[in-house]
Amino acid sequence: MRLADLLTPDRIALDRTVSSKKSLLEAAAGLLGAAPDAAAGRDIFHGLCQRERLGSTGLGHGVAIPHCRIEQPGASGALIRLTRPIDFDSPDAEPVDLFFALVVPSTCSEGHLKLLAGIAQLFSDPDQRERLRGLDGADDVIRVLNDFEP
Repeated sequence: MRLADLLTPDRIALDRTVSSKKSLLEAAAGLLGAAPDAAAGRDIFHGLCQRERLGSTGLGHGVAIPHCRIEQPGASGALIRLTRPIDFDSPDAEPVDLFFALVVPSTCSEGHLKLLAGIAQLFSDPDQRERLRGLDGADDVIRVLNDFEP
């Protein structure tokens, strides 16, 4: 599955303002819960919070990949870019402004890991990070992800 297939324009939020990790996870859960056949937003929020309790999903360089497994038929993603970075307990202690939230079916294991690896690879490239930070709209984000080959 390509990363662009996980997103739709309504699950891309550019230049959002949130005040905390909790409010970011709530926003992500709301976007993910809007996907067709998605689990309820509150269940996704609970799953994201549980995963964060195991350890921060912050990667460094201003990026985090909050994710969880939940009872739903397919995987979906949401991309959020913040106007002001927030603390996300990242290993490099840098605040985070780019988030790719991911929900996969509870039965998914290898597929989940492949999706996470692809997202991590995208965000490990400094040029891709800066490109995503400078885009104007959701369609531009999807075009960038369509061009990306993990």
